[in-house]
Amino acid sequence: MRYGARWECPSCGRSWDTAQIPADEYRGLIHDLRMYRLVPIAIALVIAAAFVPLVIFVGEGLIFLLPLLLAFLAIFLGPFWKKRVRRRVAAAPQWNLRPE
Repeated sequence: MRYGARWECPSCGRSWDTAQIPADEYRGLIHDLRMYRLVPIAIALVIAAAFVPLVIFVGEGLIFLLPLLLAFLAIFLGPFWKKRVRRRVAAAPQWNLRPE
């Protein structure tokens, strides 16, 4: 659901307006969550870009190390990253919306 959208409950018929949420807080939360999603992708792309010269100048066999390295990072560093994201979501402000 987009910010500022109205939603009507199908069971009780009450209407809710998400524009009651402070725009700055909502924008900050969305920005942080977007960054938590994009940073791992950027890291993977940087590592892959670093492997290109290695594969070209050292040997083609190194291409097989890239998926292993990325899998290693995902398996061993992924839980720490997820914990960090969960802490950010838990620290997010709570909004009490009123039905219209």
